[in-house]
Amino acid sequence: MLLCLTASHRTHDFAALEQLSGDAGTALVDALLAADGVAGSIVLSTCNRFEVYLDVAPHTLSSIERLRGPLTLLRGEAAARHLFGVTAGLESVVIGEPEITGQVRRALNRAESHGTATPRLQRIFSDALATRRLVRERTGLGAARPSLIRLALDLASHRITDWAEQKVLLVGTGRYATSCLEALRDRGVQAITVWSPSGRGSGFGARHGLQQVSGHAVAATASAADIIVCCTTSTELVVGPALFQGRCPVTAHAAAQCPVGGPHTGHRRRVIVDLGLPRNVDPQVVDQPGVELLDLEAIKLHAPLHHLAVADDAEAIVRQAAAAHAEDADSVGPAVAALRSHVGDALEAELTRIRRRYDPETAEKAEAALRHFAGVLLHGPSVRARELAGSGRRDEFLDGLSAVFGIDRPA
Repeated sequence: MLLCLTASHRTHDFAALEQLSGDAGTALVDALLAADGVAGSIVLSTCNRFEVYLDVAPHTLSSIERLRGPLTLLRGEAAARHLFGVTAGLESVVIGEPEITGQVRRALNRAESHGTATPRLQRIFSDALATRRLVRERTGLGAARPSLIRLALDLASHRITDWAEQKVLLVGTGRYATSCLEALRDRGVQAITVWSPSGRGSGFGARHGLQQVSGHAVAATASAADIIVCCTTSTELVVGPALFQGRCPVTAHAAAQCPVGGPHTGHRRRVIVDLGLPRNVDPQVVDQPGVELLDLEAIKLHAPLHHLAVADDAEAIVRQAAAAHAEDADSVGPAVAALRSHVGDALEAELTRIRRRYDPETAEKAEAALRHFAGVLLHGPSVRARELAGSGRRDEFLDGLSAVFGIDRPA
């Protein structure tokens, strides 16, 4: 049985997500894995969500209910549909943001390397990634590369008149730091300095042609910066008021690298972007003259709504793909797959006729509408199939397919 335990920006506040991203989440995962009947797990932890996907025996469900704490429990097809939606970017703060794909892939890779990814979990994560590609190809969702950092910079633009004149301190050197760097350079920022609290700044700086700072220079550079972007994987606060007063960063770990530097004189407007979860910036920085903080909670409030038609089309693709992972897929899954194939063949034949008859623009619009309709049309029978199978009436569904569509019972 597939289960998903989830907490995200849609269902929990950021204080709860911060706790789960640290020791509380680790303890919860350890307790879940120790439960009888849990065959495997994959943990997906990002700046906006904490989720545990489990492959369990049916009798384990009651134990999971007791252990799940503040997380919401999804099972079977609902769990699959949620993962597919997350991977497609439909559950992100910025709908369609591309970073989630890499995060899902890395979660799968980590579980495989640790030996916790069962074949069932490997299959569903692989299918979720394949569905993400299908969503992008058919709807264009995610092709424009929206992201949290780009949204944050959009918000900061109301305070900045000339990006090319801004001095930026980039805190962090991981994969997300590369996305942040790209977004800054796309806006014309030239003066970017990198600081790694973990001491990996020199390698990142060399790869991307950036000046890197450590030790005495950190406090002075931070104080002189117009924008500070924090995207480290640190679980500690690394930027606080002391940094703008020419003193050390707030953590003992970072402080060892940064003796006292000189503060930048004069007050001006400065923006700090904190993409960390747990947060990397002490909220008290806003007490410093001219300092404005854009953290995940503030960014979420300004997240734009995506074009509803595109999101609806993507949702239909996700529902159809997730239907194959219903809890009783071994029972009616092949029959549902046969029905989808039957409708899909008819759809492709009609699309071929439309492409021959109409101009490309009209044909493209017709294809989008028909694919959306096919997904909606198939959703009802797929759900009904599992309801019948769950109540011992599987044969009724199979007989109906044969009588109405001429689809033989799957072997």
